[in-house]
Amino acid sequence: MAKAENAPQRQGLVTRIVDSVAQPAGEVRSESEKKRSRRGSLVFHIHPPTLPERTLRLSLTWGLGGMGLVLVLLLALTGTLLLFVYEPFPGSAYISIHTLQDEVLFGQLVRNIHHWSANLLVIVSLLHLLRVFFTGGFHAPRQFNWLIGLGLFGLVLAANFTGYLLPWDQLSYWAITIGTGRIEYLPGLGPGLQKWVRGGAEIGPRTLLIFFTMHTALIPVLLVTAMPFHFWRVRKAGGVVVPPPPEGSEE
Repeated sequence: MAKAENAPQRQGLVTRIVDSVAQPAGEVRSESEKKRSRRGSLVFHIHPPTLPERTLRLSLTWGLGGMGLVLVLLLALTGTLLLFVYEPFPGSAYISIHTLQDEVLFGQLVRNIHHWSANLLVIVSLLHLLRVFFTGGFHAPRQFNWLIGLGLFGLVLAANFTGYLLPWDQLSYWAITIGTGRIEYLPGLGPGLQKWVRGGAEIGPRTLLIFFTMHTALIPVLLVTAMPFHFWRVRKAGGVVVPPPPEGSEE
């Protein structure tokens, strides 16, 4: 009897998890509704034609999600410009940074914008996560999107960490040496993971190449893939979490 009583609860839990990931739109009853359901794709839900009026208050979100998007676009633009000068090799990485700053027109400005945008993105992303948490934005049906947001925050931290080594100066070298040294203390996988991140036992040319590849290819691809899906999930869930409107109000 106990097993029979627990079965519906287990089924309900599994159903809630599946619904959080797949988020079904409900029963489709006609052919026209089926077509509209097919059109309800990522592109058509990024920017919906209408929104609840109370979601437009600045004090609700403080525009933190939009700030994060703008900073990512700014980082992509300035990072692309930096790639025209930067050379990811130990013998020339530091020299290429000085060439960028001293000889390239507006090179110092581009690098400074990239640097400060990356630091601001960490702060904005953290504040955005806190805002979502304290407004209850991680409850059903938004649990899966909360996990996507945590993953995006991890990618932002990884982008800053990998980019820190690229100037290949004394400060970045020893900072990454200490940072990757902490990985060794992870139970079980620590030593092997540290060796994989460094590309060997010590920080060297292979480490710089690995960090450069992750910073300019792997992490940007993951960000560009996950961010639109994150926005789409917010729209599919009905927008940001807001308190109920007062009785008798019209929107």
